[in-house]
Amino acid sequence: MKHYIEPRLRRDFGGVITAYFDFLKGDHKNIFTVFLTYNFVLIILLFLANYLSDSGMSSIMALASGTYTDPTLYTESSEYAWILSLVGSVLMMVLNAALAGAYLRLYERDRKGSPEAREVFSAARPKLLGMILILVVGVIGMIPTMIVAVIMAIVPLIGIFVLTPGLIVVYFTWIGMSMFAYAYDPDTGAMQALGKGWEMLFSKFWKALGVSFIVSILLYLLSFLFQLVPIIMIGVFTYNSALDNIEIQENIFIKAVEFFFYAINSIATSLVFFLIMLMLGYLYFNLHESKYNVYLQSRIAKLGQKDEV
Repeated sequence: MKHYIEPRLRRDFGGVITAYFDFLKGDHKNIFTVFLTYNFVLIILLFLANYLSDSGMSSIMALASGTYTDPTLYTESSEYAWILSLVGSVLMMVLNAALAGAYLRLYERDRKGSPEAREVFSAARPKLLGMILILVVGVIGMIPTMIVAVIMAIVPLIGIFVLTPGLIVVYFTWIGMSMFAYAYDPDTGAMQALGKGWEMLFSKFWKALGVSFIVSILLYLLSFLFQLVPIIMIGVFTYNSALDNIEIQENIFIKAVEFFFYAINSIATSLVFFLIMLMLGYLYFNLHESKYNVYLQSRIAKLGQKDEV
């Protein structure tokens, strides 16, 4: 049996986080294989959107060379870049949420690591359309949520640094666990999954909020550190170069680093979301077991059967 970390055990706050990272450690090669196999086209789509919207890189170079105030030096974003970005982001979230639920379903079923990529996708495919419905509900619900978040931000210090970020994390944790619940259970409908996500969120609210916040921050921080490398390279090169900003933008080295940056950004954006969905899966299992004791009861039943034999 390959390295297997049981997701359905009752664990405390730190135990959930530890179990999740142990799961990633034991299954990281296969997780990345599944991710890359079915995200390849979407990564290219996001790469194109990022490459067309390259004003951010132009700003970095302009700041380093002291020509930030000259608007004629910036590359204008394509009018189609935001459409590509929107379509790519929606498809990425739908696909990776479905893949995460299917992955953990097979992982738990077989009680071993490394489910086959084709089987994971076959299990995820029937859930793709319903996942779009959950995402639409999430986007609609985000409007009043953001209005409340802005109102909360009015409260000095606590509003900006505690209430508003907390509300946003709670909202996305609910939507994320709902997406996982829908992808994981073949018999759960989209609207029913929203109810399950809500139930699990408030079954142990502070644990759900804390685990989701801490792990998400860690994953995004690691992603940022990887993306920081090409930005530092461009900044150092530009600062020490005698070329003007237009010549720098046409430099072969800068073009290569830009390409590298957009590639990393596109991969990291999708991969972090996939990993967060897997984390929400472990969190969902833990909250469900804490509330219903399904796994514990099944283990007790098996012990009883052995005793009878």
